[in-house]
Amino acid sequence: MEIRFPMWLRVVDRPGANVFAILSATEAFSRSLIAGIIPLEAYELLGSARNVSITYTTIGVMALLASFAVPLVIRVVRRKWVFSAGCLFMVAASLLMITEATIPFIASLQFRALAVVCVNIALNLYILDYIRRKDFVTAEPRRLAVMGVAWFIGPALGIWLYKTHGLLAVCVPSAVFALLALGYFWLLRMQDNPAVAPATRKPPMPWHNIRRFIAQPRLRLAWAIPFARSAFWTTFFVYPPLYIVQAGGDEMLAAAMLSGGQGMLFLAPIAGRLGSRFGIRGMVMGALVFSGALSVIAGLLQPGPAVLAALFFVACLGSVTLDALGNIPFLRSVHPYERSEMTSVFRTYIEMSQLLPAAIFAGLLIIFPLGSVFVALGVLMIGTAGIAIYLPRRL
Repeated sequence: MEIRFPMWLRVVDRPGANVFAILSATEAFSRSLIAGIIPLEAYELLGSARNVSITYTTIGVMALLASFAVPLVIRVVRRKWVFSAGCLFMVAASLLMITEATIPFIASLQFRALAVVCVNIALNLYILDYIRRKDFVTAEPRRLAVMGVAWFIGPALGIWLYKTHGLLAVCVPSAVFALLALGYFWLLRMQDNPAVAPATRKPPMPWHNIRRFIAQPRLRLAWAIPFARSAFWTTFFVYPPLYIVQAGGDEMLAAAMLSGGQGMLFLAPIAGRLGSRFGIRGMVMGALVFSGALSVIAGLLQPGPAVLAALFFVACLGSVTLDALGNIPFLRSVHPYERSEMTSVFRTYIEMSQLLPAAIFAGLLIIFPLGSVFVALGVLMIGTAGIAIYLPRRL
């Protein structure tokens, strides 16, 4: 008897935008469930916002090194093993957090960072293989919108479970969703592009890839924009919740801010359509200035918890626009024959957005109050808007 799977579970010859959206959302739910409780646990275990920044800086260094190692691994083994390892790293990260001890917690953060490196690189390469170039402007916003379900529900649900039932009730479901993503990925049985399959010759060293990436102006510009966007999200998930707790606000206010801000990913398809109609450059610049200005206002005013939460909730509108459009300059500029190498360099914006801001924030917090972090973030985003003017008018 023939077994029929639902459409979303069927093995397909050429996975499309919907398949990648479901896979991304399932994996994202694993991360989003514990995303809201990480700063709360970090503050409780490490004792201060400055210690949290130093820890994130260390994690960022290790993740950055891993991001250059993964392309070398892909030259030896298939991408499916890299993606699988990323999901298993996420399982380890979730389970280590249950111990509620400092060293396992730091190890959990490291495994989570490694999971993002492996999953992101492998998934981007599959997307480049299976999604046509002209479809990026609609496929990426659709994927982000579906991921928005996970990021809308996950952080608030995670904090609520944490407050009412403890860490176990958050971490076990997080591990389960990572395993579900792994299972769905293997059901799809996607094939590697021969151009980036394991090679028999000696792979190039990472610094050669960096030099090649830097030599291409469009790739340099394509890196700066998502770096600023990722710096916003990295800051958003750590420092506003810390500010709210320090100012006497309730943890559920932080949960509402996190879930509400991420829930704006539902608007990503609208940003994609507007970008397709009016061009990406103007929208990217406007989004950077919008989010950056609100961050500066939050830092200078240092308002009460509710006002700060509202400011960052609204600022997420600009960052979601960047989520929808910010990767497209890279996807349209990278040469097919060097996708693996250039993707590995490009996505270092994730690790660098954790490393550089955290290091700067740690220095600022020695002298200035927590609001200085928001001012520094806003200056970064507004400065990046000045660089984005060099994007082609009709990208």
